[in-house]
Amino acid sequence: MRGDRPPSSRPDRRQRWQRQIDRSRAALSAGPSACDSLPFDPMLRLATVRARPGSRAPALILLVVSAAATAGIVIAGKRIPPWSFALLLAVAAGSFFFLLHRETKRPALACWMVFAATAIVMTIAVAVPPRTSNDVWAYAIYGRIVTAHDTSPYVHPAQDFPNDPYYLRARRGYHNIKSVYGPVWTGLSAGVMEVADENKWAARLMFQGIAALSVLGALVLLWRRTKDAAVLAFAGLNPVVAASIVNGGHNDALVGLAVLGGAFAAPSSPILAGLILGAGAAIKVVGLLPLGAVALWAWYRRGLRYGATIVSSGLAIVVAGYALAGGFAALRPLGRGSRLIVHHSVWYYPRQWIAAVLRAGGSTRAHSKSGAAHDIAIIGTVFVLCIIAIVVLARFRKQRPERLAGASLAPYLFGAQYVLPWYPGWVLPSLATSRRTLLAKLVAVQSILLFVVDPDRFYTVHGFSGAVDHVIQRYLIPSFEVVVIGALVANGVSQLMRKRRRVEHPAAPAQRFEEEATSAAPG
Repeated sequence: MRGDRPPSSRPDRRQRWQRQIDRSRAALSAGPSACDSLPFDPMLRLATVRARPGSRAPALILLVVSAAATAGIVIAGKRIPPWSFALLLAVAAGSFFFLLHRETKRPALACWMVFAATAIVMTIAVAVPPRTSNDVWAYAIYGRIVTAHDTSPYVHPAQDFPNDPYYLRARRGYHNIKSVYGPVWTGLSAGVMEVADENKWAARLMFQGIAALSVLGALVLLWRRTKDAAVLAFAGLNPVVAASIVNGGHNDALVGLAVLGGAFAAPSSPILAGLILGAGAAIKVVGLLPLGAVALWAWYRRGLRYGATIVSSGLAIVVAGYALAGGFAALRPLGRGSRLIVHHSVWYYPRQWIAAVLRAGGSTRAHSKSGAAHDIAIIGTVFVLCIIAIVVLARFRKQRPERLAGASLAPYLFGAQYVLPWYPGWVLPSLATSRRTLLAKLVAVQSILLFVVDPDRFYTVHGFSGAVDHVIQRYLIPSFEVVVIGALVANGVSQLMRKRRRVEHPAAPAQRFEEEATSAAPG
């Protein structure tokens, strides 16, 4: 009989566990010596080793060298030969990675030092005109189409306004392309151009300033949340952030800020989190991925209603924005963008093979190329979404929302058919808190590789430098991406299988306490 059973001791057990966790946290804040008498002291002592301060001079040298080399890349631009650029990038990236390693093992820098160094480099990146990308002038012409020509950039490409003062700047690459950016960014671009009008210097500075402030805003959020200089270094000192994302004035930095801010807001305010993540998705549609991932986390942690609130508030921003921008007409340019494929993508050679099959079947060269791009757009999109689903489903039960949001975007950088050097700006801020994980390190490496093969830096490279660039683009990066994709799938499937076995054979309560005590340790 149910009424004859003795009362459960689970509440008392949970209270004891919570008291032990509180003791562990207090001991960690007191120092390593206070951990000797606690249970699981080997784990706690290991956690405190990470907090032992190291010598500040080597860390400062690495910080200054990384910032100086990155500033050199920004200032030199295209005026230096490929090997000089490679040397500067090797110094900047090497110092960056060594600094991360040292700050993880022996933290010595204060957060304000990393923030100040990043702010100085950002200032230089804004002061210098864009060295590679032409996106700033695309933003400008799209904003001018709204403000000066009173029409929609989703309906009219830039070539419909050849007399516009910004047309010549945006002509290369964008003259026949309708806007693929979301309504929030289109509205912001229109606001910038309403202020700048025909002042190209002011327009450029404002777009670059938005990117720089987005990066610094993400650093402020991370500073308040973690108080960890290595976290700030991961998000701000990567050479790609200043030399590509900020100097190019890319809106990807604003997407990264929205992803981080929305994920940080998710545990306390579902409506605010949804609105912020929805705004990011209304800048670039890829922002729907972290919106779904954070909503899944909220459903598991807080219940169905909490998760539905995040999804509904985020989708409300996206739907309302596109409805005001013209409805389906504003979505139509995204179809063309999905058919673009870069040379370093894993899908470059499959597209060539499909085109060869179509030509062998009697299709013309143009039709076979278009048909292959259409097929790869469908196959590649479905493939990336499947990888993202595996990664998110394997992680959403145990990771914090910002880490899950970053993990939902990471597979795109490795498996999508069109990835540019500034796309890591979506991911780096949200993965900064998990910088020790292999996924975060792989994303940092991929960002450097994408920056190396930036097609706007060296249009034509001949001789040995050209051969090296060809090998990196066609073989090294695709091979690296295939290995990472395989590892993500294998790791995700193995985690899902382990979760299934835990459900069939639940662990003892003491084991769960051990996991909670470990998670209470910093880092």
